[in-house]
Amino acid sequence: MIEETLGWAEVTSASSMVDVGCGIGGSSRHISKKFNCKATGITLSPVQAARANELSRKAGLGEQCSFQVADALQQPFADGSFDLVWSMESGEHMPDKQRFVNELVRVCAPGGTIIIVTWCHRVLQPGEAGLNAEEQALLDRICEAYYLPAWCSIDDYKKLFEAQGLTDIKTADWSNEVAPFWAEVIKSAMTSNGLMGLLKAGWTTIKGALVMPLMAQGFKMGLVKFNLITARKPQ
Repeated sequence: MIEETLGWAEVTSASSMVDVGCGIGGSSRHISKKFNCKATGITLSPVQAARANELSRKAGLGEQCSFQVADALQQPFADGSFDLVWSMESGEHMPDKQRFVNELVRVCAPGGTIIIVTWCHRVLQPGEAGLNAEEQALLDRICEAYYLPAWCSIDDYKKLFEAQGLTDIKTADWSNEVAPFWAEVIKSAMTSNGLMGLLKAGWTTIKGALVMPLMAQGFKMGLVKFNLITARKPQ
């Protein structure tokens, strides 16, 4: 997924990248190794940050990759700090999409690239004020189970990018490519090992697993979208 995304966004080099919503740092380590660049990741989870730093040290990337607890909506970096600004499946967790995009643009260096890979709802058609009642009810159940704020469409992200004066804006819909993932996850969760893992993980994880069929339903309806958007910050 990381390689496909970099290729799609036509990123061939980077000297310093930020991984916004880094998790345990998989994207950062891959990109840092690929481009021999510095990578900084931020997450709200101290456990994730500690694990990301530990894994990076074990991979021999402790000098190149660093991870810290920080708010994506109020990043602790100077303007123009990174020539690659990366967000993989974290945008859907952001309660204020405009502020999220504003911060990505602020920390991006002139001439740098911004990439967001995120879950969205479908694009509204002309004349539609919002999703229909069935769609909204399904999305509300998904968001409640995964503790997510309101979603937006990729067109909403595009408008936010345009408002920031970004150039070379490009979007993509990879929903068909990732849709089979949910069937495989559901299948693996129903094995004896999968069920034991869920029981050990606790109610929050079980609750999320129970909602996985709803994600599959959302894909089938054309409601849930797996989208990408990239752009350049003008020099």
